[in-house]
Order: sequence, then structure tokens, then C-alpha cells
Amino acid sequence: MSYRPRSAHGARTHVDISLLQISDRACLRLLERARVCTAEQLATLIYPSVRTALRRTRKLYLDNLVTREYLPAERGGFPLAYRLSSSGRRRIHLNAYRSPGLMTTHHSLDGVELAASLVRHDPGLVQLWWTEWLIPDIGAGVNPDQLVVIDTGKTSALILVEVDESTERPPVIRERLQAYAKLFEDRSVGWHLLWVVNSPERLARLRQIAGPMKLSALSGRCWGVAIGEVSELGAKAEVLAVGASQVPRPLRQIATDPKARRSSDPVGSPAWIRLLANGGRENTTGLWHGVEREPVEPETGDHAVETIGEQEAMAIRSDQPPASEADASQAISDAVDVDAGLEILRPGELLRVILDSTNAPERIQRGVELLVQRENWYDLFDVFEVLCKSGDQGRRLDGVQLIRRVRPAANGWLRRQSRELLLELIDGQNEGAVVNAVLAALEEAASG
Repeated sequence: MSYRPRSAHGARTHVDISLLQISDRACLRLLERARVCTAEQLATLIYPSVRTALRRTRKLYLDNLVTREYLPAERGGFPLAYRLSSSGRRRIHLNAYRSPGLMTTHHSLDGVELAASLVRHDPGLVQLWWTEWLIPDIGAGVNPDQLVVIDTGKTSALILVEVDESTERPPVIRERLQAYAKLFEDRSVGWHLLWVVNSPERLARLRQIAGPMKLSALSGRCWGVAIGEVSELGAKAEVLAVGASQVPRPLRQIATDPKARRSSDPVGSPAWIRLLANGGRENTTGLWHGVEREPVEPETGDHAVETIGEQEAMAIRSDQPPASEADASQAISDAVDVDAGLEILRPGELLRVILDSTNAPERIQRGVELLVQRENWYDLFDVFEVLCKSGDQGRRLDGVQLIRRVRPAANGWLRRQSRELLLELIDGQNEGAVVNAVLAALEEAASG
């Protein structure tokens, strides 16, 4: 009898959920909340890049924890969506539910896309994001599809989201608008209604339906936006007033409440990912009604204080500590335990530490050193890719400098891939500083 080895693509079973990486456990909990996500959305909210998201979801698929389904080609990118499998739901102690149709899938994905796009374009803006089944009863017969809390640092807003896929008839829309008007009568400040529609044409139709109603309680508090605009521009997407004559404005500018709505776990942050991974729930204290902001302390002129933010932002850009004052460098080194907890982190968790600019420079550099020591070349390339393809010049420059430092110790595969990445940066869209750094890196590679 011949022996045939088991296929590497065969599904595995009996995986201990507690032994998964933090990001993978967070992915499962996110799919529990959102019902369905694409790889791009998972890359924004959980994983450091699309490449990592595809690799990790493939493993979860082989472990029979998630399922994959194809989307219509017009969405572009990777036409796959991910859900918890029946086995995955049992493993994290959830009840089964009926598989939805394509329209329901689009409805869910557009809701996730709203939050993911805001996080991608405006990190730190979204303080809370809940889907329909997490939102408590807020009265007036209102059942929003999403709840999003944003805080710009000066103003904030609690946004109730209605996702419209051009399926609701005018009487239903009018009924919902009346319910929101009744709700907002008792909530005069900070609460808004946002209609997220699938096309500009649908938004025009929605405004046409709402126009004759003239509900004063919704004046300046009911807005509409096409999801494509949010995907492209984030909080800079222009929102239009629904049911009133208001000047169009960027989405972030509907946050007019001076009170603070800050969370200790902003959506997309490492703290939020750990919260998901452990099955926790956000603390909403102060998010519903806001709290008075603390007065801003005047600048003291102390250079050591002023440059701490710069040091975090320049973590990878320079081989030397960025502080120009010796006492500032000493103050930071004294306050940071560089190795605290890093040695026990898995590669995916180290990626989050490296890409989080709020970490101390020494801690970020130590995370890079650990990936090099462990020869985690795929994960290092994920870091290169995220930084070099960032929309910020400083982050791209960080990526080029990191490639220059790591390349001598890298294997052949990472050297080839990083060279291709550098070549992509030599075009008219990059600033001179980035191009000069790339040319220097390529010259070093050629001489080496």
C-alpha cells in the first residue's frame, strides 16, 4: 500500500484559540462584530498590511475558523470576503446564524468600510465603532446600523449611521427621519445622523425624499455621503445636508461639540486590538454625552519636553537619538524600559510595536532588532511596505532608512524584495528627500 502525504492545503482542526496570535484572535472577534470583512479592511483595522492579512486569513481558513466568499468583480482589489465559520463561531462560544444574501453582505461591508476608511486616513479620530447588535436601546424606536464616535482633539460627535443600499422605499425613509428627529429633541448637542449610501445618485434621491419634511430637529445634524468618497478621502469626504439647506462640509467638521469624547482604546490602535483579542468591550464612560476638556497647558519652552513628540515620530529615520539636548535623551532613556515585554511577543505583535509611532524610539528599534535576530524576513518586509507606501513623506523616509539599516543582515529574498520596493519610490510623486535616500540605498546595494 502506497503512502500519500497529507496535502499542505488541507484543513486543520482542533486548533487551540488561546494559542493564536493576538492579531488573529482580534480578527475573529472583529468578524464576530462586523459579520464580514475584506482583506483590505482587516489590514486597516487589525493587520499591518494587506499581504499579512491575506497570509493570516489563509491560515485561519485552513484551520477551519473562517470561510471565504467571492464578491462581484466591480469592487476591485481582492474579491474575497471573510466570515466566521460555523466551527469558528462554536470555538469562541457564539450561536450560529443564517448566511446572508449578497445585498446584506454589501450592506455590512459598506458599514465596515466607513470605519476602516476613517481609521486609514485619520488614525486616532475614531474613538468608538459599534455595529447594530452592540448598540443599546437609545429610544424613539431608533435602531441605527452603526455607531461611530469621533474626536478631533478640539470638538467631538456621536454619529448614528444608516447604511442605505438603494433598497429602502420612501415611506420607510420618512419614518426613520421622523424617529431620529424625535430622538434629537432631547439631545441638542453632539449627536448626528449620517446616511452612508452606495452612490452619489442615491444620495441625491435621499435628499429629494427628505427635503419636503422640514424637520427642524435634524437641521445641521442630518448628513449624507457616498461610501466611495469616504473610501478615497476619509474624514475629508464632503457630506451633504439631508432635509435642510446647509453648506456642504468635510465629514470631520460635523464634529462641533466642544466636549471631549476620548477613549482609552481608539479604533485600530494596539490597545483596541488587544481588547478585541481578549473578548473585551470598550468603556463608554463619557462617550455618550461628552466631558469637559481639560485646559491646555501653556508651553514651557523646555526643549526636552517639546522634542519628545518629534523623537517618537523620527523613531526609524535616524540611527542616532533625535534629541539635540543630552538631558532630553537621558530623560527618555530613563523613563522607557526598552525590553519590557518585547522578548515574548510574536512577530505579528512586534510589527504593531514597530509601526506605532507613539512608542519610544528605543523600543521601536529593539523590535526591529528582534525581528532581524529571529530572521522574520516576511514580517520585516511588511514593515518596509507599510512605511514606504504611506501617504506621509516622513513615514516613507523612515521606510527607506530602515531598509538601509536592515539590508546588510537580510537574506537574499528580502534584499530582492526591498530593492523592488525602492525602485517603486523613484517617480514624480515622491519628494526630493525620499528620492535622494532611495538613490543612496540603491547605490549601497550595488556596491555591497
